[in-house]
Amino acid sequence: MPVFGRNKIIALAGAALAVGGVAIPASLTPGLAATLSVAPISVDAAREAMLTPTIPLVASDDATDTGGSSDDKSSADSAALDPELECMAKVVYHEAANQSRDGQLAVAQLIMNRVQSGRFPTTICGVANQRGQFFHTASYNPPEDSPRWAEAIEVSREARDGSSRDVSGGAIFYHAAYQPASAFFRTRPRVMRLGDHIFYR
Repeated sequence: MPVFGRNKIIALAGAALAVGGVAIPASLTPGLAATLSVAPISVDAAREAMLTPTIPLVASDDATDTGGSSDDKSSADSAALDPELECMAKVVYHEAANQSRDGQLAVAQLIMNRVQSGRFPTTICGVANQRGQFFHTASYNPPEDSPRWAEAIEVSREARDGSSRDVSGGAIFYHAAYQPASAFFRTRPRVMRLGDHIFYR
């Protein structure tokens, strides 16, 4: 086993402490700082360094994920709503949230058919809130964190922009399939049955 002199032992101990983040005052180890090329620090600073834990900052996957969750998307969609789109999305959600995407799209397109028909109000909110037709949308508040609400917004945007294929067949009226057709509907041209709704022109 090698035998070291006192100065060598002090130098080795100082080197080990320096590597561990603690420096020995130069006054206690003459020439040690120069030997290690480490600037000496005070005993108080060394003690503080020993007592203060160092926690590495590691970015989590969540922090760097730019995709966003479905809840984040739903909230972002809700925040981007203008009044007209919101009126349509509320009708789609209330009337057809439990239907297929085409079933929802047909209701949204029916609203646009009414807006463009010249026989109904010329705005989406005017159609949605027309007395005796749908309902008062301002007093209806779907859950904003619902995936179905997010889908109703998306479907409504497509219908308003005309960016999806027409599934409504020009319909401007409909009723639930479980309801018997009234005399009014029996006089209208039937377009189709889609899901739980029957559509008419």
